[in-house]
Amino acid sequence: MTAPRFTDIEFGFASAEKECAEAPDLLLSGFFDDANLSDTALRGSPFLFLGYKGSGKTALAEHARLLAERTPDLFVTSTTLDRFSYGDFRSVAGGDAEHEVRYPIAWAWLLLVALVLSLERDMAGVADAPPAYRKVVRALEQLGLMPGADLATLVTTSSKQSFKASVPHVFEYAAERTASPPHLQMQQIVAALRSAVAAFPTRSRHVVFIDGLDAIVSQKELQFASLAALMHECSHLNQFFRREGCPFKFVVLCRTDIFDRLPGANINKIRQDDSVSLTWYDAPQDPERTRLLRLVRLRAQRSLGRPADVFAEFFPRRIDDRDTRTLILDHTRHIPRDLVQVLRKIQQYAGADATLRPEQVKMGLRLYSTDYFVPELRNELAGYLEPDDIDRSLMLLTSMQRPRISYAELEAAGRDLELASAQLRTLVRALFDCSCIGTVTDAPGRRPLHTFKYRNPTATVIPGQSLRIHPGALKGLNIEPRSRRHGRGRRVGGAARES
Repeated sequence: MTAPRFTDIEFGFASAEKECAEAPDLLLSGFFDDANLSDTALRGSPFLFLGYKGSGKTALAEHARLLAERTPDLFVTSTTLDRFSYGDFRSVAGGDAEHEVRYPIAWAWLLLVALVLSLERDMAGVADAPPAYRKVVRALEQLGLMPGADLATLVTTSSKQSFKASVPHVFEYAAERTASPPHLQMQQIVAALRSAVAAFPTRSRHVVFIDGLDAIVSQKELQFASLAALMHECSHLNQFFRREGCPFKFVVLCRTDIFDRLPGANINKIRQDDSVSLTWYDAPQDPERTRLLRLVRLRAQRSLGRPADVFAEFFPRRIDDRDTRTLILDHTRHIPRDLVQVLRKIQQYAGADATLRPEQVKMGLRLYSTDYFVPELRNELAGYLEPDDIDRSLMLLTSMQRPRISYAELEAAGRDLELASAQLRTLVRALFDCSCIGTVTDAPGRRPLHTFKYRNPTATVIPGQSLRIHPGALKGLNIEPRSRRHGRGRRVGGAARES
């Protein structure tokens, strides 16, 4: 019998959608869920799931959708805002009232129509639906919104003047004659739609996931105000369904850093009462107990058909006098996507050997840095910076030529790149928020304290602090660790104490 090889293990893909399409069992038997997030999303009270890019938000929605395919009384819809037009959304909201009034009504319209599309798949409920519900469905059919559409299509259709003009007349068949002005008309229509949905007779659970809130737009103020209204309206609708005893729920998947930028005096109430954070960072003193390595073992067991300690079985125990597990974890931002990609890059150099050699692991780490980590940082920085500023920020780090730098050195390099002080602060803050750099605090007699955003979400960078470029970015930025260029020196990525 041929001995298993490291390349036999299917760790997954960068995209949860691709994983769902091509290897769905990875999101079923290979879905690591020690905190019962899936059950919380489908049946619990919290509806907002926060996590950094790559932390598994979309995987949670795809996992739920696959579960629904196997569960007759569970209906899951996953819809994304990545093609959502916030300009069209503002047109849907219309009116002269403040956006705090108009935006939630517009979201209620879009969300309830999306829920009706889910209910229409519930044949048992449709057969017994009351007249009020059937009238609403006929009105939506007349408006061209049935049999189905995602939120992006719904908002574009709903923004057209001909559509908005026909909505009050069509809904006269489903409710009392609507009043003016337009935002009060929409309030009445939404009320009729909400009541009709609440009357739908079913014991089946219907859950609508809303993903893709981090899509890049040029009108950030509009986007953030719209998303804040989405949070509030999902909260209100979910509370309404619970009061009415309806097994319906909206779930929002949002990047933590995007949520932190949303306006509104009451947005923190949602975070405190109705959110769950998808955090993966575990202090790596005992790497084998971290959730990320437990995820690796779970997926290895699925591929090999038996329990497997991946690092003990396939990797050298130490590389350059460092624990291999810690070395690899330090090249990630402690999120599943990073770890899956670093293992896949190492697989490209594994060959047919039963055990990896240190140089094979190092070549995989280099490929991970150049082909995945730095391009991923570029994608993430696109939510904060313009394309030219992304280039300047990475050029700034490359010019440093070593992992640990001072803020004064950055300022000097920034002047060479003709960056103003305010512009430099913006670039540094964006790099810190994306965990491309961290801060370093020295304490007498102790190892330096490294703080990255993914380890401490409340941390910030202050001009004058020493900074640390993330180990995963070094090769991609063509920076060699100090220990490589100058012999003995501070180790990269693991010798330092962590926050």
